Amino acid sequence: MVLPQRHRLRGRGVFDYIYQRGQRFQQGLLQLRVADAATELLREPPETLEGELRFGVVISSKVSKRAVKRNRLRRLLHEAFLRQTFRSDLPPTWLLLNLRPGAVELSDDNLLEEWSTLIQRAGLTDS
Repeated sequence: MVLPQRHRLRGRGVFDYIYQRGQRFQQGLLQLRVADAATELLREPPETLEGELRFGVVISSKVSKRAVKRNRLRRLLHEAFLRQTFRSDLPPTWLLLNLRPGAVELSDDNLLEEWSTLIQRAGLTDS
């Protein structure tokens, strides 16, 4: 499942903004940065921001030298993001997920369990 354009984070300025201003949460081999949206950094600002979440995944070559494995992890996490139900009262927010070396050895179930725990810890879900 492909992450729709309206949910993607793209561009160096956007990523730099999240790294500098985002609040960091850690769970196992996953690290999540959460920042308030700054639409002036987007190439094409949306008409409305109501309840908008944008998501990006960073997987360095230290996690796996093989792009096939990195892309599979990225697709798995994009799908998990799309299936996740977030709090309805969230302001426009940007999420950036970093995977640490060793994440490729985790089973899909363990990776998704860490993702769920991480977003609960960040206060992004009701449960």
